[in-house]
Amino acid sequence: MKLEKITLKNFRCYNTRTVFKVDDLNCLIGKNDVGKSTILEGLEAFFNDGIDSGDLSTNSDGTEIEITCEFSAVPDTIILDTTIETSPMEEGILNEAGNLEIIRVFKIGKTIGKSIFLNVQNYAHAELSNLLELKNDTLKAKAQVLGVDLTGVTLTKNPPIRSAFRNHFGRDKVNMRIKVDGNLTTENNLKAVWGKLKAMLPIFSLFKVDKNLDDKDGDVQDPMKSAIEETLAIEAIRTRMEEIENMVRLQSTDVADRIIAKLKDIDASLAETLKSDLRKQPNWKGLFDLTLFNEDGIPLNKRGSGIRRLVLLSFFQAQAEKRKADQSAPAIIYAIEEPETSQHPNHQKLLIQALIELGESENTQVFFTSHSANLVREIPIQSLRYITNTGAGLQIEYAWNFETEEEIQETIDSVITTLGILPNPKDSIKVLVYVEGNNDVLALKRYSTIYQMEGEETIDLNDPSVGWVITGGSSLKHYVENSYLSGLGKPEVHIYDGDDITYINAVKEINAMGNPNKVAYNTSRRELENYLHYEAINEAYSANGSQCQLSALDEQDDVPIIVAEHTYTLAGGDWAALGFEKQKKKSDSKKKLLNTQAVELMTLARLKETDGYTEIRGWLDQIEVSSRL
Repeated sequence: MKLEKITLKNFRCYNTRTVFKVDDLNCLIGKNDVGKSTILEGLEAFFNDGIDSGDLSTNSDGTEIEITCEFSAVPDTIILDTTIETSPMEEGILNEAGNLEIIRVFKIGKTIGKSIFLNVQNYAHAELSNLLELKNDTLKAKAQVLGVDLTGVTLTKNPPIRSAFRNHFGRDKVNMRIKVDGNLTTENNLKAVWGKLKAMLPIFSLFKVDKNLDDKDGDVQDPMKSAIEETLAIEAIRTRMEEIENMVRLQSTDVADRIIAKLKDIDASLAETLKSDLRKQPNWKGLFDLTLFNEDGIPLNKRGSGIRRLVLLSFFQAQAEKRKADQSAPAIIYAIEEPETSQHPNHQKLLIQALIELGESENTQVFFTSHSANLVREIPIQSLRYITNTGAGLQIEYAWNFETEEEIQETIDSVITTLGILPNPKDSIKVLVYVEGNNDVLALKRYSTIYQMEGEETIDLNDPSVGWVITGGSSLKHYVENSYLSGLGKPEVHIYDGDDITYINAVKEINAMGNPNKVAYNTSRRELENYLHYEAINEAYSANGSQCQLSALDEQDDVPIIVAEHTYTLAGGDWAALGFEKQKKKSDSKKKLLNTQAVELMTLARLKETDGYTEIRGWLDQIEVSSRL
């Protein structure tokens, strides 16, 4: 499942109900003490009970903190309280949008009371709204009393019995809250329901900049703990642990039941009030301890903060690489507070690349706060979240309108002003290359390297004298630099895909000017990915531990779509069942790999085989000519 939004109320500085929309990558920006880290810690409270009495807002209107998380991509069928699958929509546990909306309420007093609710569209009839509370025997007894027809119904399974109730009383629904944890008796079936739902939630790992550094809990230990938690969430391992838990439950309760039987011989009235129940769940995480040592046996968390942060960087790089290839990895949310802390600028760049790649991976979402202008420059516009304290309270502003798919200039300008983001000096720029997106930049730079590595004299597009203008946006850096670079009056070479009428017309208009300082091309093929050799794509996936077995590509194929469908189907997925939006997202996620790892596996021989050698060489030659004007 995927986190769609988090809502905070009475949690620290968020005393009024504040909704935070969530994307795959979320960069939180704002002045000091404005509430950026509070959002991460609100997630920590929701997922891991990280809360204390001091978290209640000083301006709260009561003694209760509410933290709500809404999750999309809920499976169509799940196992709730018996061994057969059921529909979460049928069971009335989803909200009006078809998402799983979970509300955690913390009542602050001498102790902290904890309750969990679901905000749902449940059945309106009085006899239906509490069906999930009832265990099997109670359900059957109630059906008999109310005259619910159970003919042909599997009586040992709860879902079909509940469905029979709904058939009997009607299926009109209303919005309501259902309490699933907190002061519920062991006889309440909702405890079992919540146990199943809780196991489906993503893992949440928070890495704080100011964590206490001791032998067992520090910046180094945290990624190790996260690695253990992710491993324990793997389906095969979790199934094995449940088998062990059930064996322990059966053996131990058998002993307890025999004790009760003996007690009954002594005092039957006392024994009638007793029953056995293994109530406490085992803490599997506490059984494992993973630590890193150097060659002298010194734990790394006893060394400098820079080294510890390098381990954190390496952790995210390793996870980004692993999760690209592992489609069965459990869902996880990483949250990092100021990842630039104690990092060399070069390491900051590596770290942000790793975080961006993690956000592009399946079942992975990333949050981080930052004050680094250089780091934030690299972030996609869609991922920026600006937090500001207005007269009406805290406000979360977005740099991207997700409905119209347009940039929100006011928010972008606020981010630029807050961080003091300026374009890098471009006095050495000799030529500007205009392309559609950042993936085009990555591919063209790598192609120029391939020509040079194989002995051909041509321009190096990695040279800082070549300036890049991303016409389609993509990141804050490009937003800042586009207007700056376009005003330099430098020679321009435009290279756009051949599948977009807008760019086709733009190329015609530029070339019609007859200005030698402005030259434009459309690709003869659909887009840059069509110049790839299918063997390079197959090898790139193989290097990541994934399968790809393409045998041919056409010059007008939508290559990212073909690769996405092909790899998803090979992994056992049903491509047609995904729907257009999910198909597009998977297709978009393939472009980075195609324009980096696959291009790196191209050779001039492969370019000649795909008939792309002459065309790409022509672009490079023109860029070199323009750089001398």
